[in-house]
Amino acid sequence: MPNAAATTFLRKLSNLDYTRRRMEELFSRQDIALRDLLSVYEALFLRAVTGFEAFLEELFVAVLERRVRHPDIRLRMRANSRDALMDILLQGDKYLDWLPFNRTEERARLYIDGGKPFSKLTDGDKSTIKTIVTIRHAIAHPSKHARAEFERTVVGNLSLLRGERAPAGFLRSQVRSNPRQNRFEVYIAELARMAKTLI
Repeated sequence: MPNAAATTFLRKLSNLDYTRRRMEELFSRQDIALRDLLSVYEALFLRAVTGFEAFLEELFVAVLERRVRHPDIRLRMRANSRDALMDILLQGDKYLDWLPFNRTEERARLYIDGGKPFSKLTDGDKSTIKTIVTIRHAIAHPSKHARAEFERTVVGNLSLLRGERAPAGFLRSQVRSNPRQNRFEVYIAELARMAKTLI
């Protein structure tokens, strides 16, 4: 089921990775410093994660408004208008939390029989999202707790250089040699794959 939110999100991920590659080229020519490149990695990763959240919200609303149809999707409620739907979903809050992903799943099960398509993600997918959210928290909220959680659940016992034990260095660190990929690229590819799974 094609969805405009998915198309927009996948294009966004492609643009973010294009920017990352351009910044790596500038760094290799010594046109920017390492600290600048690491800041770019953090900013691009945050944009990718917030883009995924926006995709989840847009897909969810599209399902409830019946703009996305599939034989497996059976709604448990209907609203007369988008405003009424948003009032029901927000329940007085100013915005909805979509991550950690269990919040999306719980909300989906309230409004959609079986929570589909959001229940289609595997435990492995949810574990990847949890890792991505932990990295995001370590970047956006550099508190002792967020850093300790990043160290404990993401870095763990991995053999990394000193600079790779911080979020930006970790994202830039190589994880595959053929094809050569760093962790940022792997996480971006995973977000794209999961978005395609949901549509």
